[in-house]
Amino acid sequence: MPTDWGFKLPDIVHDLSYVEQYKRSRHNADLCTLDERRHFIRGLLPIPLPESGEEFNWGIWVEVDLPTHTLYVDGFNADLSGQPRSTGAIANKLSVYGQTIGLPVQIQYNPGNARPSFWLPEDQMHALALEQRGGITLKRQHSILEELGFFKKDDA
Repeated sequence: MPTDWGFKLPDIVHDLSYVEQYKRSRHNADLCTLDERRHFIRGLLPIPLPESGEEFNWGIWVEVDLPTHTLYVDGFNADLSGQPRSTGAIANKLSVYGQTIGLPVQIQYNPGNARPSFWLPEDQMHALALEQRGGITLKRQHSILEELGFFKKDDA
């Protein structure tokens, strides 16, 4: 079973029409700017899989302030792991968890040019935070993938 599920863009950008995306945003696989005033970075929100010793990673976008975005852009090919954690807010709806857009996260920069890791605050009681702290079973992983439509067969 896959151990990751990712989003290509922040929801607010993805939901724009093709032409509006072109007019209003700049983006690649790791960085996004909307209307030159909203800034996003892509990273991984890990969920432990204790039964296998692995992780299920959500490849999500987080909205950040301009100084955080600039730090990440300027240090993109460097090792930012010595930088203090930054803060941001989730910019994708993880449908299996209900409303996740706007949930606060801490951004941990990783060695080399690896994508950053996102951590929900310890006092956050949202289901996503609880599963990030406690992990999920392989059965729950299967259930998540099923809810996301991974196992549906194409009629093509």
